[in-house]
Amino acid sequence: SRRMKLYNRLLTFSIFSCNVLGGTAFSPVFGPKATASAVVLKSSATKSDFEIFPVYETMDKIEPGGTIRTYQMPPWATRVQMRFETFGRPLKGEANLWLGPLRLTHTLKFDTESGVEFPIEALLKFKKGPPVLKISTADNQNFPLKVGVYVPPPERAAALEANTERVWRSCSPEQKQLIQGSNTDGKHGQRVNWTVPQNVKSVQLLAWSIDSGRKSFKLDIEMLQGPNNKKQSFFLQCGGGSQPYHAVFQTPGPGWTVRIRNKKFVEDGLIQVAVIPYEIDESVPTAGSGRQSMGWN
Repeated sequence: SRRMKLYNRLLTFSIFSCNVLGGTAFSPVFGPKATASAVVLKSSATKSDFEIFPVYETMDKIEPGGTIRTYQMPPWATRVQMRFETFGRPLKGEANLWLGPLRLTHTLKFDTESGVEFPIEALLKFKKGPPVLKISTADNQNFPLKVGVYVPPPERAAALEANTERVWRSCSPEQKQLIQGSNTDGKHGQRVNWTVPQNVKSVQLLAWSIDSGRKSFKLDIEMLQGPNNKKQSFFLQCGGGSQPYHAVFQTPGPGWTVRIRNKKFVEDGLIQVAVIPYEIDESVPTAGSGRQSMGWN
């Protein structure tokens, strides 16, 4: 009967939540829901003609100490947008996307000096499953999270896909770089640095292996201000290379460098990454256009 089928599905999610995600029973079903009505889109600003990320009218607070929050994606969903920030403390946590109880298709680990100065906004594409998004705080009891999760409806998802492809195809050779893999232990992979102009307030990172083998990828991402002054660090893993990952990281003030290292092994690890200015501070003088002065080495 329909009632029995519904019961079996709920029971499956309960076992999945307890044994794999570590949450309480039925949390993906009765916990916070990621719905299209949770947010409103920003109006077009000086960043670009197309506004990627929404404004979150409310955000969930997740307590520190390894607390877990899960979000069940709707069956029709193909993308999820996320925002992470804090009440002023450092931003430490992890986001995972699970497709079924055994397949982990995405991981983002983040550690920044301030969740107010350096909030994170991300757009993740995935195959229909529907998957479960798991967000967890650090084990330390001093670092709670503020989280916004938004699942764009099909029309908005199509517009986001078109924008991602437009940004990817319009990148200059300096902005979009191939990064070779490393040893099988994840060490000694190629490292590429992007120098951020002082008038760039934030950068968008787009990782996609659609033109480099369509393989999965693992990256260490560091945001440095000054020589070896690491203020933001991330570990990014995506299981499907044909699924692009799009994020915005804050770079307020001068002297920023984006440093990315490939952690996959050399035979299977070629990945292409683009780092592009997102928000420009028109009041800061710079030599030439901010979008043209992005350098790498």
